[in-house]
Amino acid sequence: MKVILCTHNSGGVGKTTLAVHLAGVLSKRGDVLLIDCDDQADSWKFYVGEEPNEESDSNSVSVDTRPGISVITNPNRKRLKKFVKIEKYDYVVLDMNTPLANIVQVILSSDPHIIFIPISSSQRYKGLNNLEPTLNIIFEMETKATFTPEVFVVPLGISADEVQEQVNSIEDKPSQCRVASEMINVQDPMQEAVYLTKKYIWEYSEYQELEKYFEDLLINI
Repeated sequence: MKVILCTHNSGGVGKTTLAVHLAGVLSKRGDVLLIDCDDQADSWKFYVGEEPNEESDSNSVSVDTRPGISVITNPNRKRLKKFVKIEKYDYVVLDMNTPLANIVQVILSSDPHIIFIPISSSQRYKGLNNLEPTLNIIFEMETKATFTPEVFVVPLGISADEVQEQVNSIEDKPSQCRVASEMINVQDPMQEAVYLTKKYIWEYSEYQELEKYFEDLLINI
């Protein structure tokens, strides 16, 4: 089983976009559990199409229209093994919200193998400026525990060279920290796909080739 975390210390940078598309690619390989740790529950709504039950600490459902994917909410960021049998899944994808303290909590409770940190074109400067505290906190946790995840900063519609320059300028960062290849800028259709039509971007005929982009992000997993 592989645990994958999508996180960043900024809102609107593409965490949900990345999480749902990675889950979609991984569902072709095995059973996927997507855990929505954000109060807004956008990953949940992408798959389920409605708000989760506010009276419940966690909601879970298998997505009939998306074979191989189950979705669960975890707004209180409980330790995974306390409320779900994650061992029965091949992959677990976590969609994280922004506060640094919450990132620490989720990392401690899930031990992710891989951490993806997206930066979208719409939040380019904010995402780049706030990249350092996100990498710093992963670095600090790595130095204090036997925790060495692979970390990828993912440029969603911005230059990979620009992201690499920012990563190079950060002194305290994880030992395995790389910049992924850049995705073309499809900010508007991506927003429509994730938040309106509830489709993967590659389900639009003009963007079918983007499925390979997300597959390539996971090529070594």
